[in-house]
Amino acid sequence: MNLGKLFAGWTFRTNRPSYAVGDELTAFVTGYEDGVAQVRIGDTIITLADADRGLDDRLVRLRVTEFDADDATGSGELLGVVDDA
Repeated sequence: MNLGKLFAGWTFRTNRPSYAVGDELTAFVTGYEDGVAQVRIGDTIITLADADRGLDDRLVRLRVTEFDADDATGSGELLGVVDDA
């Protein structure tokens, strides 16, 4: 059996995804630190300074405004809340 053929095209996802300025994402607000909303995607953290309180566990759309791939951290701009829970 040729394992190369069996695993052809397979890739592994990283736990620290990287984003570029301007990327638009949909993700859950996982909490707040020092009053600033945080979105966690794997071990990557994007802060949303313009987000209001009370968005815990809410699905939001955001645009990345800064990103440091070495630290897997960045900041974003809240575009809207996806769910109306």
